[in-house]
Amino acid sequence: MKNSQTPILDGRAEAERIIKTLKHENIKTKSKITLAIVLVGNDAASKLYVSLKEKKAAEIGVKFQKFLLPASVSEKKIINLIQKLNRDKKVTGIMLQLPLPKRFNANKIISFISPAKDVDELSYVIPSEAMESLRSHQSLRSLGMTNNIIPPTIQSILHLIKMSEQKLSGKNAVILCNSSEFAKPLKFLLAKNFQLKKIDIILKPRKSSYQIIRLLDYQIIITALGQKHFLKPEMIKKDAIVIDVGISRIGKKTFGDVHPDCFQKSKFISPVPGGVGPLTIAYLMKNLFQLAKTSKK
Repeated sequence: MKNSQTPILDGRAEAERIIKTLKHENIKTKSKITLAIVLVGNDAASKLYVSLKEKKAAEIGVKFQKFLLPASVSEKKIINLIQKLNRDKKVTGIMLQLPLPKRFNANKIISFISPAKDVDELSYVIPSEAMESLRSHQSLRSLGMTNNIIPPTIQSILHLIKMSEQKLSGKNAVILCNSSEFAKPLKFLLAKNFQLKKIDIILKPRKSSYQIIRLLDYQIIITALGQKHFLKPEMIKKDAIVIDVGISRIGKKTFGDVHPDCFQKSKFISPVPGGVGPLTIAYLMKNLFQLAKTSKK
């Protein structure tokens, strides 16, 4: 079972430090910052995320606008709402809560968010030519990130890996996830921040895939599948750094991708809840403040 001691990769404590700094900055500068979030449908996990963001916005002193749309809403109405928020000078940042109901073209809707207000950096897609030179020192701006903003979840993952304080030069990393849109920028920024030997991506892994790619070969495992306790102790290397991005809501309980028994094999694991989640919200708010500063230039 999971150790009773505080997990080493404790995102909650790190998030509180960031939130405290932003709150102090907001009081000092008296900035009028507004975050608008659009939520479509009744996904339980998404509702939880939005409520947590609303709570942190209130704690910092950021104005929060929440737009709850039924799953039956038309794509045109969602796009019209986003365009209206783009034009609203009082709105600093816009966030579209994902996932959307399956019938929607998420990429199309995301493309309508103004880059100047894209607090989640959802519209960012790394060009294929950039993927051919992962170890280059090109700025994020040259890759299309208009405000030098990194997606909050990716910032959280990098932060937690650094918290392990392990020597990662020449090590191997693997990303288990359902989306290449998530994996590609993560792979690029892992390569940019750490001198890793290789970074592999496994999309929508099945149990049979472990016969081909052995997770025991990886010192860093990032899992974002949303499958309760998918990752078992026998799959991971001892003292591997495991970042659990996945979340499943079953009833009123929240579960991660990592089985609790993995904590016996490695202390370098981010827990769910209390790992990536709190840090992601903190970095979302930090991005919001960055957008506010950029808009004043």
